[in-house]
Parts: sequence; C-alpha cells; structure tokens
Amino acid sequence: MFKREYFRIDTFIPLKVNVVPPHLKDSVAARAEDFSDLKPCIVNISGGGMSFKSAKEYSKGDILEIIMALYLPSKITIWVYGEVLRVEKTKNKHYQTFIKFINISDKIRDKIVNFVFQMEREIIKNTQINFNTKFTDIPLNKLIDGTLFPFEIFTRDEEGVKYLFAEGLPCDSISREFFEEKGISRIYIRTDELSSLDDYVEKNRVKRKVFDRDDIVSFKEYSFNKKSYHPVDKTVLLQIKDIDFSLFTANDFVYDPLIEASPEKIVTVDENNLNAKHILIKKSDMPVYQKKLHAIFSASDNLKKIRILKENASIVISELLANPEDKEKMQAAITIANRIIDCILENNDSVYILFSLNSGDYYTHIHSVNVAVMSIGAGVALGLNRDNIEKLGIGALLHDIGHSVISEDIVNKQGRLGMREFEIFKTHVTEGVKILRKHEAIPVESYSAVLHHHEKLTGKGYPSGAAGNEISLFGKITAVADAYDLLTTNKPYRANMTPFQAMTVFAKEAKNYDPEILKAFIKILAKVK
Repeated sequence: MFKREYFRIDTFIPLKVNVVPPHLKDSVAARAEDFSDLKPCIVNISGGGMSFKSAKEYSKGDILEIIMALYLPSKITIWVYGEVLRVEKTKNKHYQTFIKFINISDKIRDKIVNFVFQMEREIIKNTQINFNTKFTDIPLNKLIDGTLFPFEIFTRDEEGVKYLFAEGLPCDSISREFFEEKGISRIYIRTDELSSLDDYVEKNRVKRKVFDRDDIVSFKEYSFNKKSYHPVDKTVLLQIKDIDFSLFTANDFVYDPLIEASPEKIVTVDENNLNAKHILIKKSDMPVYQKKLHAIFSASDNLKKIRILKENASIVISELLANPEDKEKMQAAITIANRIIDCILENNDSVYILFSLNSGDYYTHIHSVNVAVMSIGAGVALGLNRDNIEKLGIGALLHDIGHSVISEDIVNKQGRLGMREFEIFKTHVTEGVKILRKHEAIPVESYSAVLHHHEKLTGKGYPSGAAGNEISLFGKITAVADAYDLLTTNKPYRANMTPFQAMTVFAKEAKNYDPEILKAFIKILAKVK
C-alpha cells in the first residue's frame, strides 16, 4: 500500500505524553488501547512522526509514549512511541518537540495515515460546504484563556475563507502562539453562531482563574500559593462544627475562599456549607486546628479517633519538614508513628481509614503518612514483631525527610526533572539519613527505610544502585509503599492512577520489587477504593 508519510496536517487531538524510562526503551510497542485522561493539544502529524508544543522540555533522544485519540472515521485510542529528534524553544517560552515514530506496526501506522487523509477531506469538505456562508470575524483578544472554543474556527487568505478547527479547541497560551505563528490575528465564525459567541462571552465574563498545566507562569503561581495551605479532612471539620479560622477549596489546582471565619466571626459548618471536595486551611491556622482536634478527641468514637489521628500525623510531619532538626518535633513524629502502629495492630481495617487516596494534590507530609501506614500494614501482614514494626514505621514516616533540604522548585516541579535537577533531587535520600543521625531517639535500623526506598532489586535505583539482598527489608517495603502512593496521588502535570492501574504498573515492573512484599501489598490494596 502506498503511504504518504511525508504528508502532515495541523489539527488538535486529545493526547497525553509520558517519557519512557531508559530501561524500558527496548520493550515499547505501538498498540490500540483505551485511556481516558487525555487533553486536547494542537499537533502537526503524519504517518511517520509528529510535532507539538508544551511547557515541558524534552531532550533529544528521549523516547516518548504518546497516547492519543483519533476520531476519523471512528474513535480509536492508540499508544505510539517516538524518539525526540529536536526541541526548539519558542519566543513565548514553550517547547516545540519534533519526534519520529518508532516500533510502530503497519496496522497502527495505517490508522494514523487514514486519520490524516480523513482530516484533510474534512477540511476540504467543510470549506466547500461553507463557501456561500456569511462569516463574522472576531479578534483573538476577545477569547478567554482557560476556555474551549464553542464554535468551528475558520481563517481567511487570498483565496477566501477556509475551515481550520472543529469546536472544542482549548484557548490557552499554546493555541494563541499557534495563531500568532500563522499570522492570524482574527478568526472567523459563521454569522449564525454569533449567539453562541455572546453566550460564551457572558458565561465566562467573570470566570474564575484557571490553572493551565502547560503554562509555566500558571504553574509557578500555583507552586507559590501551595506553600500557604494545608489540606484537612471534611469529616473531622464536621465534628468540630464551630470554627474560628477560614476555609479554602482547591479545584484543579486553583485556590478559592470557601468560608470566612475568625475569632470574632465564628461559623458553624455543616454539609450544606462544606460543599467542596477538597478543603484547606492556611498553614498559619494549623496550631488552632490542632487544638480543636485535641478538644474533640476524647468525645469521639473509634472511627472518628482514627481520622483525628491521621489529621494530627499530617500536621506533625508538616511541622517537622519545616524544622527537621527540632528534637521536640522529631519526638512528636516518633510518638505519632507508634500511635499509628497501635491503631493498626488493634484493628487491621484502620489501614483503610488512615490511608488517603489523594485526588487533590501532592503534599510531602500526606505522602509520608500514607507511606508509613501502608508500610506498617505490610509489616503486620508479613508477620514482623512489634519492635521491628516500630522501627519500620518510624523509618517509613520519615523516608522523605530529606525533601526539607531540597529546593521546593525541584520537589514540586511540573513534569520531568532535568538531568542536573534529578541529581540534586536524588540527594534527598542521603540528606535524610544525615538528618536522622542528628537525633539519638531514632533507631539506627530505621535508617535503611530512608536510604533504600528508591533502590530496585534490579540494581537500577539510587543512591547506590544496590540490588537483591543488598537492599534491606525495610527498604524493600518502603519502596513499594512509596511508589504506590506516588502513582495514586494527583499532581499538576498528571492525574492520579486508580489502585488497579497502579497495580498494573507494578505487574509490568515486578522484577524491581520483592515478590513476597508485593503479595502482602496486593492483599491490603484489594480493599482500597
């Protein structure tokens, strides 16, 4: 069959891009498989490769996993892999990435080529159909960032008006740059769609600020604001009832006021006014919140006490991360680790209350509590004695204490770290052990959970590339808990996986983890929803 692989076309399609880890480069192969977390992106595509813009910088030679949905002639989601040929930084500080497809079957390539041809026909057809249609031109500055174009988009050249994009194109810095590069300052819509334009403008006139995960400025603003907030449990707030501190909510990484309260303006909270999925308080109000927790603890039933324990644990670790050399705060962390252990030993099902699937945002202190809970649960499942579970629990709770000496710009960076950034990030392991050595109260055996939680049985981990039995038991347990929680936690540059999706990843990378420990985790995670 003759394939016009050279033919390329500008369009926009839903897609997701991941960098393939170096050790998996030789095992990738294109396929058709469903995937739901896709975002529209303008691409220039052919049967042999594609280019696209993003705020993420890839490197020449990187292998990218590109999941994209093609809608013509019918919807299909394909997973293709491409080698980065070059990357060009645009004047608006985006990165134009050019790739060639690799390890792609003729069947998948045919689907791409067919899509390109069908798209070409769609453009010609829509241009011809609208030949005698009346159009109205709209300046691009009338369109609102963070929205989707609610109408088909046309452009005009010396030959007349031509169809460009279907409705649904994201209005963001990348699409604006695309129009700028094409010399388009005004777009055209059919005159009969002017009412749609009016509705669009009115609906978005006072539209709240939107987080744009592909915009560096948007990400930096989010990262700066994030430092000021601490997430809290809605069910615990309902126990407190009367609050004298304000509440905030976060939707798609944008922070908004929810309830305004103060010592002079006490507010009673209930299901009606706590109508938000993710609730936060100002970090400056954490001591006040903690006093409220202590006040309601004794009057709470066992289930509520477990939730309060989880809230206290996240506050303790948050404060310790801010001042890791404080001996009182470190002792509080040891105490909270023991309380978590006692809770799980008394009731194994408390693991599922203490552990939080985090669809809100990543915070090191919440991640640390989750890793400790899962590690302790695995230790119990593996039959460890109380003394070893305590040493494991302390190490797991403090496994990322080294984050406290790493720049927040690196810890919270959007997407892939650069080579130098990653080398700096990896030092959080050894820096964490250095911090623990300053505290006599930390058992020496707990160090290994910190030192080995990024090692892999294959020897491809860090910091020392330890393999097999060179990795401690505590390190092997914490490594699984750490990886699982990171996969299932929402982040600005990628959505969280479901427990099933995360376990699928473990199945593919099983050689990196101890099989007996994986079995113990699978038994625990079978009940996580």
